[in-house]
Order: sequence, then structure tokens, then C-alpha cells
Amino acid sequence: MAAIAHLVRIRATPEEIYRRVATTSGIAEWFTEASSPNYCEGGTLELRFSDESVSFDVTELIEPSRIVWHCTTRENSWFNTDIAFEFVPEGDGTIVRFDHLGWTETTDRFRDCSMSWAYFLESLRSLVEEGRGTPESVAPACDSTSAV
Repeated sequence: MAAIAHLVRIRATPEEIYRRVATTSGIAEWFTEASSPNYCEGGTLELRFSDESVSFDVTELIEPSRIVWHCTTRENSWFNTDIAFEFVPEGDGTIVRFDHLGWTETTDRFRDCSMSWAYFLESLRSLVEEGRGTPESVAPACDSTSAV
């Protein structure tokens, strides 16, 4: 199985960063529009992009150190993959370890997603450190729908 893995250092506490990933309003500031009737461990999360919505089970929500989402949208290339965030204190900052696990193969869509995740993790860093993120609504297009 293929996996996307990134690491970013952010000058903030794990608690500050966790709040931006553990709430739908926080997710909207750095990634994309999000909604959830019950964003808690065992709950659900919906992420809305310009052309689709993707649903997730929230499988781990361990404050302030770890968040994991499991994709349940069958019609999406993320189906049955896990998106994991780990927040580890380091000096006066935090290491954010990001993994998107469970890809069945390394396709062009996988490669596009890897680049997009790097972009959005930088958006998260910018939001927490500088007060402004660059979510999907203002991001440059990154699309491989015609690629294999």
C-alpha cells in the first residue's frame, strides 16, 4: 500500500494546532469547508470541495496529540484511506506528522494529493503562526481527474 507522509514544524503549542484540526471552523480556515453533526471520536465529518463532498468517520480524537479520519465515500479515490495528524511538542513549537494511509497504488491522483497535502499543511502553519491560511477556496487548482 502507498502512503503520503509529511512533516511540518509549527511555532505553536500542540493545543493551538489541535484546535485548528479538531473543529470544523478551524478546518475551514486552512483546508476546506467542513461540517459535522457530531465531530467526536466515533462521529462523522464531511469535507466539501468545489466539485464534491467527502465523508469520514472520526476514528481517533486524542487531545492534543492525534486525530484520524477514515474516508467512507466509495466514489472518491480516498475511499477506505486514513488521514492522520500527530502533534508532538518540540522545544517552543510542535512537529506535525501527517500521514494519508491506505492508498492501493501510486497513481497520478496520489501524486497530486501529496502535493496538495503539502500545500494545505503549509496553510495550517501559516494560519497558526501568521493568522491567515490559504484554504481550498483560494488555493490554485491541483487536479488529475484525467490522469491514471
